[in-house]
Amino acid sequence: MAVPTMTGSSATTSAYNCRSASARPTTPTDPQMCFPRKQDRMKKRVIWGIEVAEELLWKGWELGKEVTKNLALKNLSFKIQKMKYRPPKTKFFFTVIPQPILLSPGITLTLPIVFRPLEEKEYEDQLWFEKAEGMFCVDLRATLPRHHLSCPPSLQLPLCAVGDMAEAWFCLDNVGDLATFFTWEFSSPFQMLPTEGLLEPGQACRVKVTFQPLMAVIYEVQATCWYGEGSKQKSSIQLQATGKCAQLLVSIKHKQPEDQDVEGFQRVLHFGTVAVGCIAERHIRLYNPSVVSAPFRIEVAPDTLTKDQAFSCPTTCGIVPPGEKRCVSVFFHPKTLDVRTMDYLSVLPSGCASQTVIKVVGFCGGPEVSLQHYCVNFGRVDLGERSEQSLRIENRSDCVAHFQFAIDCQESAFSIRPTFGTLVGRACLTLLCAFRPTHPTIYFRRVACLIHHQDPLFVDLIGTCHSDSTKPAILRPQHVAWYRTHLVRGLTLYPPDILGLMLNDKKLERDKNGALMIPTEDLENTPALQYSLIPPTTEYFFDGTRDLAIFAPPVSMEPFEVDFGACLGPEDPNPVPLCLMNHTKGKITVVWTHRSDCPFWVTPETCDVPPLKSTAMRLHFKPPHPNCLYMVELEAFAVYKVCAGRQVRDGGLSAGMVGGLRGGDRGVL
Repeated sequence: MAVPTMTGSSATTSAYNCRSASARPTTPTDPQMCFPRKQDRMKKRVIWGIEVAEELLWKGWELGKEVTKNLALKNLSFKIQKMKYRPPKTKFFFTVIPQPILLSPGITLTLPIVFRPLEEKEYEDQLWFEKAEGMFCVDLRATLPRHHLSCPPSLQLPLCAVGDMAEAWFCLDNVGDLATFFTWEFSSPFQMLPTEGLLEPGQACRVKVTFQPLMAVIYEVQATCWYGEGSKQKSSIQLQATGKCAQLLVSIKHKQPEDQDVEGFQRVLHFGTVAVGCIAERHIRLYNPSVVSAPFRIEVAPDTLTKDQAFSCPTTCGIVPPGEKRCVSVFFHPKTLDVRTMDYLSVLPSGCASQTVIKVVGFCGGPEVSLQHYCVNFGRVDLGERSEQSLRIENRSDCVAHFQFAIDCQESAFSIRPTFGTLVGRACLTLLCAFRPTHPTIYFRRVACLIHHQDPLFVDLIGTCHSDSTKPAILRPQHVAWYRTHLVRGLTLYPPDILGLMLNDKKLERDKNGALMIPTEDLENTPALQYSLIPPTTEYFFDGTRDLAIFAPPVSMEPFEVDFGACLGPEDPNPVPLCLMNHTKGKITVVWTHRSDCPFWVTPETCDVPPLKSTAMRLHFKPPHPNCLYMVELEAFAVYKVCAGRQVRDGGLSAGMVGGLRGGDRGVL
């Protein structure tokens, strides 16, 4: 008798021998489970109110020995039963002398039957009873030991999708008297486990049948179990199963306006813009309208490297039960900024069903950080005073932005607080910019704001310091614009007094913006050079402090970085010599910013450097505390040393400005 059950992902049918009630459950990892088969009960029948066995069977007898079995007759009626019996015809079975039998209601009579074998063969006889209603008999049989395996005549497996697998179980019983070795013979697409084994008398074995159809057809295969001496005996079971084509309908769940989900066209799953480092999730819906389970696989385009995959689908395989739906998650986790990523996901049902290809598209967006102003002008500040201005930084995207200004606020004349921080999406922060000069001169520093997953931003910090005795011309944003134009035109290497003379001698002239330029004969066909926009990353890495630079630096210094290493003390380490070179054609004045409690300082603090010459300086390090690490960025400003009045009069201030000179020095104690 077959009892259908559903286990796991595939349907399983189990056929149990009704006599194997003592069989314990098995698992797929224990396919061959042998267990003692429950002893067969004596089959009884009721004839005219008398309950009596159908037959008496003798097994395991020996020659020359008598074996006695009792035949019980029970009166199930409500009246006295009268009968008589005839003795067996052969001499090998005999009983007591026949005499009339009277059975009251509910009374049982036991009649002993003796079997006396004389030859090693099988014996058969009958014991007849006679009543007023008629006659009936009880068969008497004595059998020899034999091989006999029993299995169900047929096994019906459940419907199975092409490419899927169905399972079924049935019991193979050893109903014989001898230990029996068996071997199964079967054909595709069925498999049986175990294919062979040994069963002791009274034992039963659970046999697992698997069905993996390759086509959607009806399969009927006969499996044969060979056993006995020379494997000449057999028992057969008819295996019946049907293969079906599973169908899987793919659709997009929670459609967006950019999605495309029309039958017969390329399906497109659009993630929109996702911030770099974040993860977006969308879902596709799988519906199985067929009557069988639909196994499936999901694959990403095979030509995409795993490390470069921006799309992923954790569900690589699965099964959709008949008539049910299943949602599968697809994730987009971009890693490359400002890139539109496209990939393909293939949903492959098992068997003969066609695959569905889904195009997945997403754009990786980063933070959109901007500054309120890109130039902070502190104007004129008297020596010893401090000027402050606010600067707002804003993130216009939904992506979190991490920023940091490349400035050592403690050792610079300028400071920006906070120097670093985090901006959540659609947020802004007010920064405090301060200017506290240490010498009466002009100050200009271009500070980079480094942003994670975005090109750097730059802010120009300018200011002018006056003292009672020294009052340089006030630096303005227009001067910075002129300086950059002069830098492109190759005029920054000339001091303002020379530029003034050239302007007076008509060797230079001004353009429409007021910047100096070399006169050309054909102004229409040869426009004057202008300062073009430099990519922020290029400007940051090629700022002239290293071997490579966009423009030749007017002033350079060697070494650029100094490491004092481990200072054992108690004496201060020896000063490190520095060489500052003036590449311009005018005399410059170099002023170092120095904080009184800074462990690093440069001597001389102020010096003049002749044109195209170099000067020696010394870098000192005096650690205030032992067992500490020290690292600072020292800052110097260089300007042409000319008469301030002449600078203003001939308009050479912006051309003569060199800009901030920075150097990083480290010391370890």
